[in-house]
Amino acid sequence: MSVSEALDIATALPSKNQPLLFEIVSAFISEKDSESKKHVVYTLQVRHISGRDDFSPATIDRRYTDFLNLYLALKQEYPNLMQTVHFPKKVLIGNFDNKLITNRSTGFETLLKHISTNASLRSSPALLSFLQDQELLEAKQLIDEKQFSTALPILENSFQLLNKIYTDRSPAVILALCRVLGCSVAIPGSPNAKKWADLALHRYEGVSDSDLLELYLPLLHVCIKVWWQMGLNKDRFETRLLDLRRQGLKANESLNLLDAIKEVEEKLQKLSVPS
Repeated sequence: MSVSEALDIATALPSKNQPLLFEIVSAFISEKDSESKKHVVYTLQVRHISGRDDFSPATIDRRYTDFLNLYLALKQEYPNLMQTVHFPKKVLIGNFDNKLITNRSTGFETLLKHISTNASLRSSPALLSFLQDQELLEAKQLIDEKQFSTALPILENSFQLLNKIYTDRSPAVILALCRVLGCSVAIPGSPNAKKWADLALHRYEGVSDSDLLELYLPLLHVCIKVWWQMGLNKDRFETRLLDLRRQGLKANESLNLLDAIKEVEEKLQKLSVPS
């Protein structure tokens, strides 16, 4: 499936009303990391269960330790909600046994299904960290190195995954979407910049979080740039910018969208740290 088709689906489907399927679709032994021992990597696929197929499933690769850390964090934070969950135990030998890998895969799927059906577990920082931290770290490093074309597909897949699990206008989804857009416009001639911009504008129609609104002015600047590059009329964005300034909406307009995202994330992280 093309990115353009995935964008159309993300905009059109009432996905949040459909149950999710978490499935370990494959497992392989990895030795590519010279600093760690040989280990099993589990490929997790997330898709909607509906009357028609989900043509845009999202996948991520995770190790046993990643699932274990998620389980332990949730068990500590929500002990009552995790009482019925039985997590696959560690073993000293036989980690690469096919039967063990199959049993672990089933246990991981059961854990994620349990999390997805409970609002508190689903909105936990531990789940968000499990879903995005590895890919986000890699993408940020690539962006810092100006390797936008390599970072973009990583960010697109991450957005696609988060967009299935969280509400359309949740901070995690909005930040992921804006990062995709910011990365996309940094690539000269990016064919999907306008579609990402259209989707971001649509999502921002219902955003009320004051921290997320700090991204609105940089978003409008991006739209002006994209529309200008495509020879389209950008007057509505310039008028909207002027109106917002008159209303007193404050933001550091010297920041580009990617830098503005960094500032918002730092604020949100400080708010999430217990005093």
